[in-house]
Amino acid sequence: MQRSKTQTAKNILFAAIVLMLVIPALQKEFRFIKEKPLTGAFVKTQMPPFDSLNWENWISGSFQQELTDRLESHIGFHNTLLRLFHQYDYSLFGLAHADGVIAGKNGELFEEDYIRAYLGEFYVGEDVWKTKVDKLKALQDTLGKLGKTFAVILEPGKGSLYPDRFPAQYDDKTKGVSNYDVFVKLLQQKKVNLLDLNQLFVDWRDKMPYRLFPRGGTHWSYYGAALAADTMVAYLNKLAGGGLPDLRIDTLIIKDEIRHPDDDIWLAMNLFTPAPLDQLAYPEISFTLADKAQKKALFVGDSFYFNWQSEGVMHDAFADCNFWYYNKHVWNRSGVEDGLVSALDLSASIAASDLIVIMITERFHQNFAWNFDEELYNLFFPGQHDPIDFFANQVRTNNEHFMRMVADASRTKQSLSERIHSEAEFLLYEDSKIHPEKYTTREARLSILMMSIRHTPEWLEKVKSKAAERNIPIDEMIRMDAEWILDHP
Repeated sequence: MQRSKTQTAKNILFAAIVLMLVIPALQKEFRFIKEKPLTGAFVKTQMPPFDSLNWENWISGSFQQELTDRLESHIGFHNTLLRLFHQYDYSLFGLAHADGVIAGKNGELFEEDYIRAYLGEFYVGEDVWKTKVDKLKALQDTLGKLGKTFAVILEPGKGSLYPDRFPAQYDDKTKGVSNYDVFVKLLQQKKVNLLDLNQLFVDWRDKMPYRLFPRGGTHWSYYGAALAADTMVAYLNKLAGGGLPDLRIDTLIIKDEIRHPDDDIWLAMNLFTPAPLDQLAYPEISFTLADKAQKKALFVGDSFYFNWQSEGVMHDAFADCNFWYYNKHVWNRSGVEDGLVSALDLSASIAASDLIVIMITERFHQNFAWNFDEELYNLFFPGQHDPIDFFANQVRTNNEHFMRMVADASRTKQSLSERIHSEAEFLLYEDSKIHPEKYTTREARLSILMMSIRHTPEWLEKVKSKAAERNIPIDEMIRMDAEWILDHP
C-alpha cells in the first residue's frame, strides 16, 4: 500500500514537471491565455535564424548566446515570467529593470541620467556656456529689434528636486559643478530672458500640498505642470507686453487611479503591482475669455512640453503654437505631429512667430537646443562660427555620441571638455580631407593648422620650447606659429 502511494506521488510529480515543460510550448504555439503586453521602449526580437551560423561565432559562443536570448523572448508566458522576475527583484532588493532607471530611497524612481547631470558628470566646461550665452544674447537683441520675444525656460529635473532620495550608492558622491549651475549664472549675468522653473520647483517642493513629480514618473506631475504653465504664461505675457490670456486652475481632482504619464517609469519596469498613487492631484484648467490669445509661438524642447499640450494649455494660450520636438519633429497647435523640422524654412518659421522659446530639462543641458540655437544664430550671423566649436556642438547635441565621450573621458582620466575638444579636432580633420572647399577662410585654415601642430609631436615640442623661451602660454604660441605660416606661404 505504501509503495502504491509513493508511486502515485512520483507519477503526480512527473506529470507536473511535464506540464511545466509542455504548457509554455503550447502557449507559444496557440496563445490560449491572453497575456498583458509589456510596456516601455524595447525591441521585439525575431525567431533566431540559423543561416548566420559559422565556425567563428560558434567557437566564440556569440551564436549560442544570441540563440538563447532570442528563444527566451519567444517562450510561452514570456511576459508573465518577465514581470514575475522584475517584481521579485524590485520587491525584495529594490532593483529596477528598465533601461536607465534606478530606485532611490522612499520608493523614488529616477532616470539615472538626471542624477548624473545634477552631480556634474555631464559638465562640458564654462567656455562652452560663455559662447552659448553670448550667442543667445545676440539672438535676443536681434529678434527684439524685429518685434519678437526670445526666452529660455529651464524645466525642473528630479535630480535637483530630490537629491536626498538618491539611491544609497550615491551617498558618498560629492556634487560637482554642473551645466545648470554655470548656465544659469551666465544667463542671468548677460540678462538673457530666463524662466528658471528648476529653482522654482526646488523652492516649492516642501511648500506645496501635492507632489510636483510623481514617485513613479520622470516628468513633472499634472499638478506640477499646471503650476509651471501658469507661471510660464504669466512670464511670457509680461515679457511680450500682453497678448496672452490669464490661465486659471479651477479645481483639483483627487483620482483613485493614476493618470499617464505620471506612471511612465513605473510602466517601463513591467511589474504586477500598480504605480503608487500618493499625493497626486489633477487640476482642471481654464483661460479667461476676456483676453483672447493674440501671440503666435514657436517652442523648441523636450517631452515636458507634452503635459502642457495634453491639457490644452498651448492651444488656448496662443493664437498659434508649433512645437519642435528635439528640433526634429514638428507638432502643431492641436497636438498633431506634422512633419520634420528639416523640411521647413527656418526664416519663414521665425517670421511667422511672435515668441521663440527654448525649453529644456537638466538631463539634456549638454545637448542644449539640439542645434536650434546654432542654426538660428547662423541665420542672422552667417559664417561666424569657429570650426572646432561647430564639431564640438555636433558631439554635444548627439546624445549617443556625447555619452560615448563621457565614458571615454572617465576611462582616460581626461576632463569631459578636453575629450570633446579632441573629438571635434578629429572630426574637423576628417571633414577637411573630404571637403577641402569648405575650409577656405582664414579662421578655418588657422584651426586646422593649430590642430596639426598639437598632433605632431616633434612640431609641438619645438613650439613648447619657444613658448618657454618667451614665457607665454603654449596655446598662444601655437596660434602665433600657425598665423606666421598662413602669412608666409
